[in-house]
Amino acid sequence: MSELTKRAIQESFKKLLSNQPLDKITVKNITDDCGVNRNTFYYHYSDIYQLLEEIFLAEAQKSVDEMVIGQSWEEGLKRGLCFVKENKKLIYHVYNSLHRETIERYLYSVSLDFANKFIGNASKQLKLDVSDEDKKFIASFYKYAIVGIVLDWLEGGMKSEPDDLIAKMSSLLTGTLRTALENASKKETQI
Repeated sequence: MSELTKRAIQESFKKLLSNQPLDKITVKNITDDCGVNRNTFYYHYSDIYQLLEEIFLAEAQKSVDEMVIGQSWEEGLKRGLCFVKENKKLIYHVYNSLHRETIERYLYSVSLDFANKFIGNASKQLKLDVSDEDKKFIASFYKYAIVGIVLDWLEGGMKSEPDDLIAKMSSLLTGTLRTALENASKKETQI
């Protein structure tokens, strides 16, 4: 029952957030919409921002969990961008509020988890001996590159489709991961 209640609260919040800015939504709005009382809301969440964070973190984890070995980074990124595009109103209501960092944390979390998993898979497939420290550094580099481009896309109104954005990134990044892993592997063998 508890998970059903949490899901009802989350769905009501997402529905409200699709129609109005985050700063205009109250706990009362959410509880009235989903038919629970305030105590029930506060049993599950300390405030609206914890609820918001949980929704984005759950979506981020779902994207990472659905990534399969051998999947290209483009396919993984497309899943995350499609979520953003499909929930455009909701995203902009959060992004244009005082809690923009929630969106940025979501993007950084998805990008870093995805990059770590993808880099780990790539180094195994290429049979390269790369230290965990170097893998983390490479993942961090890609995280910042991807998030920067996605934030520019958000700022520009998400005018292009996720496939078009990914194609542009792919033309810049094709082959760079392999080169980065090979260079890091060479560094390890020189020690």
